[in-house]
Amino acid sequence: MVRAQHPTFAIVSDSHIGYPGSAYPAFIQAVEREKIDTIVHTGDAIDSPGNRFQWKRFLDITGPGKTLHLAPGNHDIRGEASLRVFLSFFPEPYHAYSEGDTLFLLLCTELPGEEASITGEQLEWAAQELQRPFRYKLVFLHEPLFPAMPGHGLDRHREMRDRLHQLFKEQGVSLVVAGHDHLYDRSTRDGITYVIAGRTGGWSFPEASSYGDSLCYTEAWGTTDGYVFIVRDMDGGIRDRYSLSAKR
Repeated sequence: MVRAQHPTFAIVSDSHIGYPGSAYPAFIQAVEREKIDTIVHTGDAIDSPGNRFQWKRFLDITGPGKTLHLAPGNHDIRGEASLRVFLSFFPEPYHAYSEGDTLFLLLCTELPGEEASITGEQLEWAAQELQRPFRYKLVFLHEPLFPAMPGHGLDRHREMRDRLHQLFKEQGVSLVVAGHDHLYDRSTRDGITYVIAGRTGGWSFPEASSYGDSLCYTEAWGTTDGYVFIVRDMDGGIRDRYSLSAKR
């Protein structure tokens, strides 16, 4: 595969700005060195839901000249009041955008009254978006469909989780990236690559100790026939590498 001149975008999760020791500033320095200007964040950007100072700090660290897409987490939205604060910084809790032959779908697992699920109007909207004829369909959300720690994601509502997975399967989704578990993991189910993106802040759960240090981020490179994803530790070392090609 031939790489593009620069990475297409970067994936980051669980920066927890406001919690001591966030590595998010180091991540921003890394993507600036690589001339990455699009960031996809899978939630828990801040640590305290509804905290305007932490949101301003997060955006200040992210800096100008970048395009930020955020799938909010449970530390970003927890109830109606923090949702209103979120919407004062971002236009909507879930959205889609496209680049060339790729559809990017960013979902919200934290809508008040619908936590740990994708259901109702959001599910209907997602189903409509996924019918669009894109070669690659990539989904980002905070809580994993298949968490590494059972009961720590959308598996709390298994019937709705299974319905969502079936939708992804039927509509040709290639990749689903989540956060929330504060560890890095990758698996494949029914031809879909499921990734838990790791963290750039917050704490490491004791259950995650067998996965090693969870501080990491991902560079996504466009190629002549798909994408290459390079998962890097905060020192720049490569933790994992995987690729996507168009489904037939």
